[in-house]
Amino acid sequence: MFRYAMETQFRYKFYQDVQFPYLQSLGVDHVFQGFGNAEHGFIGMIHLWWVNEDSGIVYDHPKKGPVAIKGIWRGEWFDTPEQGVLAARQIEKERIYDEQKLVTLTHNYIKQKIEETAQRKAEKLLQERQEIERPAEEDVEEEAKKVILWN
Repeated sequence: MFRYAMETQFRYKFYQDVQFPYLQSLGVDHVFQGFGNAEHGFIGMIHLWWVNEDSGIVYDHPKKGPVAIKGIWRGEWFDTPEQGVLAARQIEKERIYDEQKLVTLTHNYIKQKIEETAQRKAEKLLQERQEIERPAEEDVEEEAKKVILWN
């Protein structure tokens, strides 16, 4: 009973997320989520995975687009966290790419872009300050030229 309620609520929030329509195109086709609380302890871990099959859902007013949307998220429950972790490791091992390296590369790229943006902002701020100070220096030089010293 708890699992059905948890899965229904999780799927509802999952489907309402702004990222949801793009997950498959980003390569996210497996999702693991554990559930539990202090009163009941560990309830279980759900594993949702996307399959490119017709869902059989018929809409009253379907969205029109260039591509017919199909595919469903299947699900299974694990009784222990260890079973879920083993399944996640197996899925990761079967990938044709190394997810950890991909995460590291993405992290480094984002860090580099943040540093470049900060550098550009610092240079712009320095340039603006120099432009503000420059007219003041020019004014002093012009005043100095106008001053005639009588000795």
